Amino acid sequence: MKFHELEVLRICILKSRMEKSAKVESSYRNIKAGFSGEEKTTAYLMEANLTPKVSIYRHINLDNTQYDIIVVTQKLICVLEVKNMTGEFYFDSSNNQFYRIKNGLKDGMRNPELQLQRAVKVLQKRLNRNGVDFPVKGLIILASRAGIVIESPTLFQAVPIDAMCDFLEQMESDNRKLMTHEELKKVRHIIKRNGFKVYETDILEHHGVTRSSIKTGVRCLKCFEISMTRIFSTWLCTRCSHRDKGAHIAALQEYLLLFGREVSSDRLKWWLGIEDKYFIKRIVKEVSENSIGSSRNRTYVLSFKPWVLEPFLTSELRRN
Repeated sequence: MKFHELEVLRICILKSRMEKSAKVESSYRNIKAGFSGEEKTTAYLMEANLTPKVSIYRHINLDNTQYDIIVVTQKLICVLEVKNMTGEFYFDSSNNQFYRIKNGLKDGMRNPELQLQRAVKVLQKRLNRNGVDFPVKGLIILASRAGIVIESPTLFQAVPIDAMCDFLEQMESDNRKLMTHEELKKVRHIIKRNGFKVYETDILEHHGVTRSSIKTGVRCLKCFEISMTRIFSTWLCTRCSHRDKGAHIAALQEYLLLFGREVSSDRLKWWLGIEDKYFIKRIVKEVSENSIGSSRNRTYVLSFKPWVLEPFLTSELRRN
């Protein structure tokens, strides 16, 4: 599982474990739409006739600036700001505002042109600081064909996804400068080491959600309901009767993505809905990398294995 999928997985977990929240529902829709747009853009990039050994990076966070996609070749570094929205778009250069008109309603939004401008500046500054003198370009990609630009941006071009490959090829053709292999290696290293560790941010605090409002328990990875109960040496789903000896492993990955990697024995009992201290003691060795602190105040560092939740993520991405 790639890091850019974790943000989607995380909001899906949060939404499924709490009562309806307007803020969480809004994030859920926006994050899924953004992910869909980036997936579509990445697929289209495969058709671009660029210099061989194209590197495509997603979900990078550099100096507190988040990047949708960065394309790197020996002749091009281009930041793509992807917008998967519908409606009519207006980039108001007179006051640096961006708004959309949809179904007759006018909505002010974050200005993607200013977001892209900052992203390009931050990456350019970081490269220069590391001895790479190569221009960073930017492009706004409209991933939905139902999105139309009425008033264009002035700093960067906003292009429909169908025209993206042509624009990137032209950018590369116009650039007569070629990075050395050493510079290219350095650029890739700078970008790769800044992959966004999604579980390090506090998703509950961001959405104003308290721990007490989160539904605990073990999820069935067949029907995806939080309905597993421990019976003898296995987990049994009370909804679909599916049995799964390792269901707690996936449940603890959900805990990790919501609360972080450290967990105490009491927290394990709370999250899994289990009071059997011998079972908890046994699974700790299975799900953790190491422990911190003395026996009384000991916490465990959970292993990071989000791929066990892929069936749940696939199910969520199919939802409208």
